[in-house]
Amino acid sequence: MSFINRLNGEEPGFLAKAAHALQGTGHYGEYLADYALDHGKIPGRGRSFTNLYVPYRGRTSEVDVLYLHETGIYVLESKNYSGWIFGSADQRQWTQCLQVGKKERFYSPILQNRSHIKALAGHLALPLESFHSLVVFSERCELKDVPDDTDEFTILRRHHLVREVNRLAAKRPRVFDDAAFDVIAAKLEQLAKTEEKATEHIETVKGIQDGTVCPYCGGQLVKRNGKYGEFTGCSNYPKCRFTAKG
Repeated sequence: MSFINRLNGEEPGFLAKAAHALQGTGHYGEYLADYALDHGKIPGRGRSFTNLYVPYRGRTSEVDVLYLHETGIYVLESKNYSGWIFGSADQRQWTQCLQVGKKERFYSPILQNRSHIKALAGHLALPLESFHSLVVFSERCELKDVPDDTDEFTILRRHHLVREVNRLAAKRPRVFDDAAFDVIAAKLEQLAKTEEKATEHIETVKGIQDGTVCPYCGGQLVKRNGKYGEFTGCSNYPKCRFTAKG
């Protein structure tokens, strides 16, 4: 992060950073974002949460970092990437270009965070307007061609995180009084990461990737016979009408 971030107390000390860096780049990026929100100068009541497992369509949706504030809920999708970043609002796959000429594809963080927010809105019984999506990239990358900010999402690099939350919060009215804030915070605490939840989430994701678990509802995918021959569909049919391509 920048010298200004360190002066403002938004960046941890060297030893703390080194300890968390050893746990992997994904965890490290989430830790830095969470630290900045916890220690940044954001007026009004706020509290950050990390690694929440939210029930959604028969499975869980993992939220990297969430900042509960009196003006709304700011949901972060953290991408601790380097290189050049390309992607549009309607693309399912974005591109990371590295200096060696290597290209990596990754699922759209806009769509990824949209599903997280839908899961949270349903679980907390809150309108979607209560949330704002923050797609947070590392300061080591360059956002070459990404969508402009909208009322739904903001795309930024991590060293601008506190500044952007301050800007957004200044434009939004207070929507949670102290009583509502406490109720939501208690519900979020119950979603916090446990070893059991983490294992269940990893197994579900692996099953979706392997083509054995329905990505819509978490049911098992089975072979079926239809009008046009055999196909793979969800075992929860007719409640779930997912079918696999190919």
